[in-house]
Amino acid sequence: MERVHERYYLSYPRTLIKEPILYHLVKKFDLVFNIRGASVSEEMGLVALEFEGTRDQIERAIVWLRNSGVTVETIEKNVIE
Repeated sequence: MERVHERYYLSYPRTLIKEPILYHLVKKFDLVFNIRGASVSEEMGLVALEFEGTRDQIERAIVWLRNSGVTVETIEKNVIE
């Protein structure tokens, strides 16, 4: 299966800041990720990630993230090189 690289912003509400969301991406979906940037406060978290995995792995992970309360937005190409 072809592995792809895709970039996303993840926005966490206050209730999820202390949850090990990225750990679950590895354990549940076998995704490789690279943190490209992050900002976390007591009110919210914003993480820019590059995912590496099959298209199916990434799509399933995004559905899980959204169902968990994380906002997922695509990062346009070349925004954070």
